[in-house]
Amino acid sequence: MLGFSDLWVLVSYVLTICCTVFCLIYGIVNWHKGIAEKDGDYREEIRWEKEEIELIEKLP
Repeated sequence: MLGFSDLWVLVSYVLTICCTVFCLIYGIVNWHKGIAEKDGDYREEIRWEKEEIELIEKLP
């Protein structure tokens, strides 16, 4: 059988190729997801910074 000594060796090669193809397809499909941040993310962070500055100014 194609020079493989055991069926499990062939199965391991086939599964390795299948995993590689799956990872490539998954990577291509999800290439830019999650990179672009939304405006709301920055607004909330700015609000937190202003609140923190106000709290620091109130300290004795």
